[in-house]
Amino acid sequence: MDLERMLDRCRRHQWHADDLDWTVAPKPMTRDDEIAICQYFTDMAGIERIAGRLFAVQRDNAETETLRAIFESFVVDEERHAVVALRLARHYDVHRYQRYEKNPSLVRFAAAFEDVVQHVSPEIANVYITSGEILLDIALLRSLNDYVDDAMSHQAMHLINRDESRHIAIDHH
Repeated sequence: MDLERMLDRCRRHQWHADDLDWTVAPKPMTRDDEIAICQYFTDMAGIERIAGRLFAVQRDNAETETLRAIFESFVVDEERHAVVALRLARHYDVHRYQRYEKNPSLVRFAAAFEDVVQHVSPEIANVYITSGEILLDIALLRSLNDYVDDAMSHQAMHLINRDESRHIAIDHH
């Protein structure tokens, strides 16, 4: 893999949450679906921020300036994904049924996972991070998008998945 070309791709494919058309009205949904979707996007934001902190570890341990710059772009990507996830939670919170907080189990997991990645070899950390990215991209994001099945979610997930494919490519590199 040509890292300079990947870095160029990382820079060219940056986008902003305001690039999405937030005027799209949410589809009608049941109370249970609205609550579930808002909670899922709230938790997704937390997961994206975990990924950003893990990429920061990889950035700090990278052997070349180019690889450090690539991982730094991933940190930026993950924060943007978290911002978009929180905006999606607000977008779908049509009836304001409840206040949404990150799942306490996710909060506990994040602290333990980040601690482990700080203290294992870079090779083991990379395996954990790559596995997490694959689970995030395939299991969570695609499943959530299928569940929501709404134009706003499709817009956001298209761009987020484009970023995630770069992350997975570098992790495998």
